[in-house]
Parts: sequence; C-alpha cells; structure tokens
Amino acid sequence: MIKNNMLDRLTALSKQHRTGLVPDFAWARPGSTKPVGPNTVAGKYDGDYSANACRVPMMLAKSNDPRAQKVLNKMMRFFSEQYYITAGYSLNGHRLVKYQSNSFSAPIFYAVSCNRNEGYDNLFASQKHIFSKPLTEKNYYDATLTTLAALEGMN
Repeated sequence: MIKNNMLDRLTALSKQHRTGLVPDFAWARPGSTKPVGPNTVAGKYDGDYSANACRVPMMLAKSNDPRAQKVLNKMMRFFSEQYYITAGYSLNGHRLVKYQSNSFSAPIFYAVSCNRNEGYDNLFASQKHIFSKPLTEKNYYDATLTTLAALEGMN
C-alpha cells in the first residue's frame, strides 16, 4: 500500500513538468500532490530537484513497476539532453547552481547502469567522472552515493 501510494505521488509530481523532475519535498493530500514552497522544510530549494530528490533515480533504477520506470525514463531523458549535470534544478529544468556534484551524478550513473539501451546511454559516459577522483573526505553525501553507485554497479 505504501509503495503504491508513493509511486502514485511520484507519478503525479513527474507529470507536472516536461522534465519529469520531482521536488525534495511535496504536499500530499487526498487527490492532490504538489511541491512545497521554498523554506518550508529545510531550505530555499525545498520545492526543487535538489539534495533529497537527487536520490530518486537511484531508488527507482531497479524497479519493475511501470510507474517507477515511467518517472525514471522521463527524468533520464531530461538529463540526457543536458550538456552537463549540475547540483540542482528547478522543476522546469533551470539550473539552480553552476557546479557539479557526485550526489547528483552518482544516482544518475547508477540508474543508467541498470537501464542500458533505453536511449540515454550518453549519461553513462558523461557521469562516469564520479570515479575519476578519490572519494572526498569532506562531503559524506557525495562519498556515500558514489560508493553505492560503485558497489551496486558491480552486482
């Protein structure tokens, strides 16, 4: 029941923008799901694709549920159209920052690794940069998501 409800909510959020991006936090009410506004929970990017939502591609990557795959594929098409992936986007696809982060790239790399030949294999090449440098000792989130992408990619 929880899985179905969550996938229904993710699907509803994904349908709200051509990018398919989902927010860090959303209001879920009977018959309605919408992104929260800035500074509602944790910061100014609460209603954007940011530090919490960046894990969604990794979490959906191995799901056989058609709803999960639809949300994931829509997001991955958006990312495959980007020149490079930055550390956050508004839901309509505008970059929030200019820098890259393994916290965003690792989940995308993992999702592509699990879903090869789906039309966004260019992301496999562009996001493998996460393995070109030693793991950071200053950002546990980057290090953890990079390690998970590496370990899961070996399975």
